Amino acid sequence: MKLTFLGTGAGEGYPGFWCRCEHCTYARTHGGRNIRAYSAAVLDDTVLLDCGPTAFPNASRFGKDLTQAQVLLITHPHEDHVLPLQLMWRAADESTHALPYAERTQHGGARFTPIQDLTIYGNAFTEEALRRIWDTDTFQKNRMTFVRIQEGEAFSACGYRITPVRGHHGQPGFSHSYIIEKDGRCLLYALDSGRFDPDQQEILRQHVYHTVIMEGTYGLNSAGDENHMSLKKNLEWLQFFHYNHLCGEGFRFYLTHMSPHWCPPHDQYVDIAGKQGLEVAYDGLEIEI
Repeated sequence: MKLTFLGTGAGEGYPGFWCRCEHCTYARTHGGRNIRAYSAAVLDDTVLLDCGPTAFPNASRFGKDLTQAQVLLITHPHEDHVLPLQLMWRAADESTHALPYAERTQHGGARFTPIQDLTIYGNAFTEEALRRIWDTDTFQKNRMTFVRIQEGEAFSACGYRITPVRGHHGQPGFSHSYIIEKDGRCLLYALDSGRFDPDQQEILRQHVYHTVIMEGTYGLNSAGDENHMSLKKNLEWLQFFHYNHLCGEGFRFYLTHMSPHWCPPHDQYVDIAGKQGLEVAYDGLEIEI
């Protein structure tokens, strides 16, 4: 499996949209990997992991074509993780697609080319948020299907075996992480997870992982809160995987979803986390799992 990070920042942006603190100023001044868009990723050009406001612009920057994605896994319905407007632009009058391009341009529509059907997986909170906007007919017109997930209940999609894991973000069940398996490799993608309750830890213990991607929102703020992870919590979970013998060959642990006010700029944080056995992801990073 090949994964590209389309964004690695938290909700307030990195640098923060309205902030001139030391970290935000450094990021603006030095640019590069210190600039973080909203967290999202794409797996093998087939599976989207969240689809926030910056997913498509960043995909274009990094040479990724998301138009043929067939699966969208949504962790939770906060707007930095899913922007319904981007999905709305899937609508088109497909009867015009056989026309010469010059004639097609005389017709309305946001899309002039065929696309794959998209199956969206998410929890009850995500479904409620999307169905407040679209009815079933709109889903069908946009060539989308929504499937509600349940923690611990694995499903198959496009050759992947995917198991949702309940997180703690605002309230139990509002966010879900995903265990993704294919061809003997296993990935845990855990955003806005907060923590995993004992029953969810049992689900985690049923797999051996080659890569863990975990939110590190609170960074050096060791107090943090129950809605997010900090570096201290990330290290506790790294120990969890080692202690329970859940680390497969070539195991790697990446941090993403980082806030500027507790996570130092990439130039600095990469060494801080690296000394603890953790890797700091950045926008555009591509990894093999």
